[in-house]
Amino acid sequence: MIEGFKEVVLEAVREGKDILSVIIGQEDAKEKILASILAGHHILIEGPPGIGKTTLTKHIASALPPVQGVKDCPYHCNPTLPVCPTCRLKAMTEQSLETELVNGVKRFVRIQGSPDLTAEDLLGDIDPSMAFKYGPQDYRAFTPGKLLRGNRGVVFFDEINRVPEKLQNALLQVLEEGLATIGPYDVDYPANFIMVATMNPREHAGVEELSDVLLDRFDVVKMTYPETPEREKEILKKYGLTFDGIEIPEDAIDAIVKLVRATREEPWSKELEQGASVRAGLSLYEKIQALALLNSRTRSDIDDIRKMMTSALGSRIKTSPDSRFYDEPFGFIEELADKVLGTEV
Repeated sequence: MIEGFKEVVLEAVREGKDILSVIIGQEDAKEKILASILAGHHILIEGPPGIGKTTLTKHIASALPPVQGVKDCPYHCNPTLPVCPTCRLKAMTEQSLETELVNGVKRFVRIQGSPDLTAEDLLGDIDPSMAFKYGPQDYRAFTPGKLLRGNRGVVFFDEINRVPEKLQNALLQVLEEGLATIGPYDVDYPANFIMVATMNPREHAGVEELSDVLLDRFDVVKMTYPETPEREKEILKKYGLTFDGIEIPEDAIDAIVKLVRATREEPWSKELEQGASVRAGLSLYEKIQALALLNSRTRSDIDDIRKMMTSALGSRIKTSPDSRFYDEPFGFIEELADKVLGTEV
């Protein structure tokens, strides 16, 4: 379990607060995520892009209380119980270790899943200058990778199912034992963290199957698009960029939500492999304000949606190979607007 997080969560529960209020809705998913963290389990969140997975994980890290750590230690060692080789050596030769407060944000590490990611990126590598000074077999020549820098914190592994199986295997010991044994060194390095990984739906191109042994290290939680139009509208108003002096009427906001949600619902979803995300709606919400500003107006209107919708949504949908719009996503958006919004646009 991450230090101090249990107390933070329980205090919020006593006060009736939602510690993950940064995400609107998704109550079932948030409850499962908090339960997993309190139990000390790693979490795999499955869901489409643009629904707040990254935002949620950053918020978890920012909610962590500060902890005492050894100053300048890349592993954030606890000064009363140092675990990395450098701090342990210092503790044996010095009366006390210099300390500093390490906040939760500093103990947040993000890793972007990619076929090009290597084990050295995750676990660490030899620093040539230090190897020349101390020798390549000396642990001081080792530079920790991103996984180890997440010690005592949160590691966010985005799109973990885009990494090859060989790299998935490199994660097993770290996730199971909280330690990493590095190549030529007869030393275990600390890796006491909670991993929150995300996974695109399996039908997405460019994803790998996660091995059964790796999946066994995770609790799986599914997140979805906002449950209702009202929730989606609330997200636009809360997180969308607003321009001073520009008004957005309610009917324009309703039209944005209606258009975006239609890409995920039948019959229009049959034309798509991927519908428009919440991020697409936010983009359109912001662009119609920008257009009003460019035209020296103080109010956005529904007609602005027609002008900005292909720009905001075109790159955020994916047409199906069987669709007549396969090579014309802009045409799909224009026909969708005509049918779904009708005379509103």
